[in-house]
Amino acid sequence: MNTDSIYALMDAVIVGSGVYIIYLYINMITTGKLRQSMLIPQNLDVKKCKDVPGYIAYTGTKQLIFGIVAIVCGAVGLVQDFTQLIGVVPYLITIVLFFAYAIWFGFQIKKAAKMFW
Repeated sequence: MNTDSIYALMDAVIVGSGVYIIYLYINMITTGKLRQSMLIPQNLDVKKCKDVPGYIAYTGTKQLIFGIVAIVCGAVGLVQDFTQLIGVVPYLITIVLFFAYAIWFGFQIKKAAKMFW
């Protein structure tokens, strides 16, 4: 396996994660319930959330944007991996954007856990 295929695999996983994040967002919005998932810290019991509608309101838009960012950044990466049409600098910018948003989102989830549990 060469480095190009490793990057393509990483980008495909990022796209898949984005799709999953949006699925969790849609599920959360339509049911009004939380599911134990990768987006909620493992040490928290979703049944013990003090204010589920408040948590959904606080994290919902951030979660949707995270899913969109993941899909777009992963797709840009896949295009670059297979066609080299985008260029290295824009590709690196999308990687930095994805990881920066992922780190920020992680801090927001920790903040939400303190507020709603």
